[in-house]
Amino acid sequence: MSSSGNNGAVYGGDEINAIVLDAGSHTTRIGYAGDDYPKVIVPSSYAKTDANKKIFGHGMEFLRSNQEIVPIMRDSLIQDWDGAIEQYRHYFDNLLKVDYQEQPILITEPVWTDKEYRQKLVETFYEQFNFPALYLARTPTCISFQQGRSSCLVVDVGHDSASVTPVVDGICLLRNSMKTNYSGQFLNDHVKNFLTTKFPDVNLELKYKIKEKTPTVYPTKADFVAKSFDEKITQSYDDFQEQKIYSEFKELMLEVPEKKMNTSNPQNAEAIKEQYDDESEKRLFELPSGQSVEAGIDRFRLADTLFDPASYPFEDKSMDEKYPANNGELDISSPYDDYRPLKRARKTGSGPSTPTPAPENGTTEKTARGLSHLITHAISSIDIDLRTSIAHNIIVTGGTSLIPRLTERLYNELSNSNPGLKIRLHAIGNANERTNQAWIGGSVLASLGTFHQMWVSKAEYEEAGVDRILTQRFR
Repeated sequence: MSSSGNNGAVYGGDEINAIVLDAGSHTTRIGYAGDDYPKVIVPSSYAKTDANKKIFGHGMEFLRSNQEIVPIMRDSLIQDWDGAIEQYRHYFDNLLKVDYQEQPILITEPVWTDKEYRQKLVETFYEQFNFPALYLARTPTCISFQQGRSSCLVVDVGHDSASVTPVVDGICLLRNSMKTNYSGQFLNDHVKNFLTTKFPDVNLELKYKIKEKTPTVYPTKADFVAKSFDEKITQSYDDFQEQKIYSEFKELMLEVPEKKMNTSNPQNAEAIKEQYDDESEKRLFELPSGQSVEAGIDRFRLADTLFDPASYPFEDKSMDEKYPANNGELDISSPYDDYRPLKRARKTGSGPSTPTPAPENGTTEKTARGLSHLITHAISSIDIDLRTSIAHNIIVTGGTSLIPRLTERLYNELSNSNPGLKIRLHAIGNANERTNQAWIGGSVLASLGTFHQMWVSKAEYEEAGVDRILTQRFR
């Protein structure tokens, strides 16, 4: 390993084994740069016992008395810093056997991080873990590298959020990025709303509480024998287990309809009912209690909420606070001047070239934008010279994007709303690759031989300070 100037060691892809950390709202992934898959794929949460002991990974599934389930992340941002540090250290030390003196780390981050958050992130990894060098990589940039498309539009439909980010030459256009919370957890909450309103007497007993069961079909009551427990069970543990029911229903039952289902046109409404309210579309879902519920047209309506959230209000009005009408426009007070359009000649008398414009409507229109509208708005907001290339390279990723027929619906709606553009979607068919796409992209990026110049050493951090490296090195 050679040294370079005041910045300490130069870290080349062939010389070192960098660590890649991708912490999402639902799942955290950690592994070695250059590997095809992460070594660690665990929940972004932990269990805390009454002895204040923290349990990480899938060990948190087991029942313990007074065990609380504590989330580490929200909206892909760390909210429990102490828990995050302990979780990462647990896997760095015990599984990956990280050599903090020799191995740098690449950390993915969403585009909506603010300055204070990024400062804390950088300071934590330099000072708490003593990594010799690190790099912050925007999640959409990593995804673009995984796909080999340096200029693209990354549509990431994850657990807590759905985001749309234009990437040009590997740089995220922050001003033109969009994000809503109409994503995986939003669907889980709609599934809960559906089960409790459509089947008012349904038994949602949790799997770990059931000793044995006899299958029944609603409205026949559930027939099971409950377990008895000496342990004191917390509400957070039950909530954690309950979410598994809604997630499983979402993954096994939901299917995206071809077009918007909520229509005021009686003819269209009748055609939709005829197409989806058919015996062939009905499916049974078995709950942990052994009781099964039947869903037909509702399987499609639930998935349609991603595209038309305003048409599907919750019965529980407290959900209006959790999911206020959101047009997806990010409040980024001082984004970096990430891109300047160079191709288009200025008209005589016009002012100087300006950065990529922000969305035309600003943040005044607080309508609930579904996924297709979010993408169309992002495309329309970017420089006109970029739109053709961006529209031809739309990457669809994230666990929630795996719902059947989601990409077909996106293609149809985007083609209709952007008639002057040739729309092309790129979605990996392998579910494991798609859900780990950001980590895999980070692995590719950090293992490149040319990436050595991107690492920011701890010596440079100590010399230049966190503000300077954020503005000059982590753009």
